[in-house]
Amino acid sequence: MGQIEYIVGDKIRMERIHDVRAWKPFDERAVSFCGKLSAEILKAKNCQSYPDLVALAFWLRKSNIRREIGKYNDLTGHLGRGLAFHIAPGNVALSFAYSLATGILTGNTNVIRLPSRRFEQADIFCDVLRAALQDDPEMAERVCLIKYPHDKNITDGLSSKCHTRIIWGGDNTVNTIRQSPIPPRAVEITFANRFSVCLINADRYLSEYDPGKTAHDFYNDTYLTDQNACSSPRIVFWTGDRTEEAKKVFWDALYGEISEYPIAEVTTADKLLTFCKYAAGNKCRMTMGRDCRLMRVELESLSDGVLENMGNSGYFYEYDISDLGEILPVCTWELQTISYIGFEEDMLRQFILSNAPDGIDRIVPVGHAMDFGFIWDGRDVVREMTRKVSVR
Repeated sequence: MGQIEYIVGDKIRMERIHDVRAWKPFDERAVSFCGKLSAEILKAKNCQSYPDLVALAFWLRKSNIRREIGKYNDLTGHLGRGLAFHIAPGNVALSFAYSLATGILTGNTNVIRLPSRRFEQADIFCDVLRAALQDDPEMAERVCLIKYPHDKNITDGLSSKCHTRIIWGGDNTVNTIRQSPIPPRAVEITFANRFSVCLINADRYLSEYDPGKTAHDFYNDTYLTDQNACSSPRIVFWTGDRTEEAKKVFWDALYGEISEYPIAEVTTADKLLTFCKYAAGNKCRMTMGRDCRLMRVELESLSDGVLENMGNSGYFYEYDISDLGEILPVCTWELQTISYIGFEEDMLRQFILSNAPDGIDRIVPVGHAMDFGFIWDGRDVVREMTRKVSVR
């Protein structure tokens, strides 16, 4: 394993980590450590320049973790499974940090393969984590963050020793990693290709919502991760009597948020190419706006081409509906999150339960699409990363 680069931890820690004993889920030592990380992240230089890093710090607060613990009242007799091997996605800066925190809080030891792409906010987090572990030797032996090039031999070795493997990435990544076997009793959790949508009730948006705040919330759900997160909406569905008026107000307000959003020429070219691929076989109308930071593609129908030609970095399909049932053609098992404006959550939940589509695992208000939770992609990772010791 000579090609491994140790970002947090070292070779000795890596060799010993699979022998470290598991803890109970939500052990106070783990909760306290997350709280310390939260405080130190917020003190870090340049932290405030990265809203996703600030959001991570708030998620790691003791008060938030205890709120999450309150949702689990039946973990008596549970232990972490042991060594968790996490493969982080390459397109979202801090997904690995949430995965790591989940592993720590569920009582596991953790080896994280970081993406090769560099993000400054990820570097800041790793610096804070490294310093925090220096003051906590007990926790330090439970965490190792590494990088290595695509090397099946390394993945084989790490996979052969893990009790849980967590894969974040596209379908191709999942299928590639699965070529490296895990032990027969090990558990695998995969988070593969997903997409998300947004529902907007035009009439209630115009009468009840502040356009500026809503635009900021929508920006956080989308542009903050270049629309690469699986929970970032790619299709916006409009309903109501005042949709045209609402669209103008909504997108004009969003322009105020994206005026400083950096966009490279290659990104613009990719967005245009995505549109051309879709438009080649489907009727639609594209609106570029005042610059290339926002591209809207108004659909005449919900064809399969939409799902095959998703864009990012400010590329949105739009479709007007008169009834919620009209969104069902895109509710495939790849649809993860519905974010909404002007709808009642209970009504949306009942719509999903009544129609039982293959997809849709989350319903959240706009501004909360990126909020991480222990139930993700419809899977309860706390229960999957722990084992129950039954005593009779």
